[in-house]
Amino acid sequence: MSQRHILLLGVATLIVMLLALLLTGQRGADSAAEGELLVPGLRAAVNDLAAVDLRAADGALIVALRRGPRGWVVENHDAYEADFRRVHDFLRELATARRAEARTALPEWHGRLGLADLGSPEASGVLVEFPGSDLAAVILGNHDSVTGTRFARLQNDQRTWLTDRPLVVAEQSVDWLERSVMDIPAGELAEVTIEHADGDRVRLRPADESGDQWVLLDVPDGREAGPRWEIRPVANGLANIVLDGVRLHVGTVPEDAVRSTYVTRDGLVFVVQLFTDAYGNWAHFSVSTEPDAADEQHLIDAAAVDARLSPWQFALSQRKFEVMTQRQESLLAPPPS
Repeated sequence: MSQRHILLLGVATLIVMLLALLLTGQRGADSAAEGELLVPGLRAAVNDLAAVDLRAADGALIVALRRGPRGWVVENHDAYEADFRRVHDFLRELATARRAEARTALPEWHGRLGLADLGSPEASGVLVEFPGSDLAAVILGNHDSVTGTRFARLQNDQRTWLTDRPLVVAEQSVDWLERSVMDIPAGELAEVTIEHADGDRVRLRPADESGDQWVLLDVPDGREAGPRWEIRPVANGLANIVLDGVRLHVGTVPEDAVRSTYVTRDGLVFVVQLFTDAYGNWAHFSVSTEPDAADEQHLIDAAAVDARLSPWQFALSQRKFEVMTQRQESLLAPPPS
């Protein structure tokens, strides 16, 4: 072997040794950080947070959460009430998540873990930001196929980590809303009326004290009401109402809106105006009391419920919308042949 070859071999060996020392040092530094909290300072500040933003891989805003005097709201849904349990659980998990195992610090490998910078072609993670605070933003990437826990990295740090938590995040903005609107079963109602703009009307009343059976009123001559098992779901219109979207109620509803009225046994009157537009099936609620039930407590109850519901329009599922806008013909037995 020539002297030149020996020299080149020595240089190559030296480079390999330097790289090994460098990587060992980096690995040692990362290992020392294992077990630390994923987002420094978040656990101490979590109860004082005023804002949390989640962004999708393309940088689009998923949800803007803001803490107000009455709790968390979803700013990008007209500041409607947020799902407190979902927000609480997510922030608690993130605040206590730890760096279980160090992974790559090479940016070219970030995409494989779902941790590429948002907006890049390889991006697939979710960015969590804390506007108005000094807390570092964090990217949540893929879930590990073995442990089920999630990869993550701070946005301003190239190091990546396998965390000790699944850190499940709802990636649809509607899932951050308090989706339950109301749940008043048929047994608590005394009367249901559905009025269409063309004059078609449905009137229902309970057939017994329990409200388990309902009857259809104003049945035309020569016709009969359909089976009661088809009628009762209409009386359950206010039961388990879950929103699919929400927006502020501004102005008036369309002239052809269906007007459905539900009177409770204790005298509260729910008037629901229902209509469809390009964005979905919508319902607007207003609440009052019957004149003979207008004592002070009922007035207070009605005002409180109305204040919560009337400022909004709620998007309903197709099934719930159809139940609340039934026509009389659909509740009649087929005409005799």
